[in-house]
Amino acid sequence: MRFSKLLTLFMALSCGAHAQSPEQQATQAKLEAKNVIDSIDLNNSPFEIPESMKEKFRQAAQNKGDFALPDSSMKAMQELTPAQRKQMKVSIDNIKAKAEEMKAKGWLDPFEEKTVNKHVEKYRQSAQLLSEQSMSSLERALHEHAGLSKEQASHFNANSERPQSRQNEANEKAIFISFSMDAKTIKDLIYLAKDEGAEVYINGLYPGHKMINDTMLLLRNMVAGIEEPPIVRFNPTAFKKYDVNSVPTILYRELDKYIVASGVTSFDWLQNEYKNQSESVNYGVSGPVSQVIEKSIIEEMKERMANYDWKAQRKRTVDSFWSRQTYTPLPRATSTEEWLIDPTITAYKDVTTPRGELIAKQGAVMNPLKGHSAGFTTLIFNATDIKQVEWVSRKLNEMNTVGQLMLITSEVNKLKGWKHIGALQNQFKQKIFLMPKELASRFQLSALPAIVKTDLQKSMLHVTQFNINEEK
Repeated sequence: MRFSKLLTLFMALSCGAHAQSPEQQATQAKLEAKNVIDSIDLNNSPFEIPESMKEKFRQAAQNKGDFALPDSSMKAMQELTPAQRKQMKVSIDNIKAKAEEMKAKGWLDPFEEKTVNKHVEKYRQSAQLLSEQSMSSLERALHEHAGLSKEQASHFNANSERPQSRQNEANEKAIFISFSMDAKTIKDLIYLAKDEGAEVYINGLYPGHKMINDTMLLLRNMVAGIEEPPIVRFNPTAFKKYDVNSVPTILYRELDKYIVASGVTSFDWLQNEYKNQSESVNYGVSGPVSQVIEKSIIEEMKERMANYDWKAQRKRTVDSFWSRQTYTPLPRATSTEEWLIDPTITAYKDVTTPRGELIAKQGAVMNPLKGHSAGFTTLIFNATDIKQVEWVSRKLNEMNTVGQLMLITSEVNKLKGWKHIGALQNQFKQKIFLMPKELASRFQLSALPAIVKTDLQKSMLHVTQFNINEEK
């Protein structure tokens, strides 16, 4: 730790051992000071040290400059009385004690290299996580509302999914094309982009195409047979940013400075021109061009979503909800059985909340029922079996429930869906939940109906599987 080295230097300049003569003490102090300073990397210091001070430190290491020990120091040390030497030792011991106290209290921890690196790594990982998990607003909207897969939606975001676009890097080279150009010209430009390490940008769908997959397939066919083809993407944002209305247009950018030209395809010329410019330049049309005939895919998708019947879609989604669910059908029980389940679990790794708060350390053994005064009672049945529905009604009238009551069904009438659930909830005056597959496995259920209760005295789950015919 650099701070510790500086503290060591201070103590080395201040102290001497009683076992040495004053001359030896002075020589030893100089040597220790030089060794300490030589070990300090002043160019990698956590503090902002002016260049002039760096030079003073270097001079001090050679016993020169403002911090050199004066020649009279040996004579002064020889003239110290035993009481003065004792007082010097007390002062040195106090400095050492204070340094240890600061270290013990953690006041010096923030200056530790490993601590600094830990904080930097934490924020770097957070930034990387956000970068990897984030989608552009357009891409997310297309995926969630327009029925596109994530892969399909990624084609509208020039920096998402593989291959990675260089649009947001320091340097960018691109060729803008349009389907107004003939297929051979487009393919030649794709070859040029490959040779130049450039990307190919398109503004929107091929004229007449209604489906995104159709244009994507057309693009794939155009690059077929090209080894390691360049990135070919929809990038209407770039068309708008650089005001591209004619093609071919080539772009070269470094950071915020760019140069654009239409009707030319020489990147060597473009980059030479770039060097001669002090700011961004759009040369406009400098050669034969074709018009960009595609509508911006962003505008087209906005129009489609604006004209889309979301109310009808919502109704279709709601109506088909129960038909799209995954059910866990279990047969009706042929015998009445009961058993206990120990809910104790062991954490195989640290368990934390989304905020990073530790819930349980790796290896911790927990029983969620221990220490709780309120339990629960759960009735699990098949709501499509009228006999089981009648059984639940009888049980609710005659049984003493423990704690919170919950009703769970393994199946719902897919055709009646919400009407079926509504009728059940109206009959039992409470919500009905759909049984997940994991719950059947956790409670070791093989048939229905069943009741699961908490046994708080034993900190166990008590499960009973009923043969409703026997109860008659």
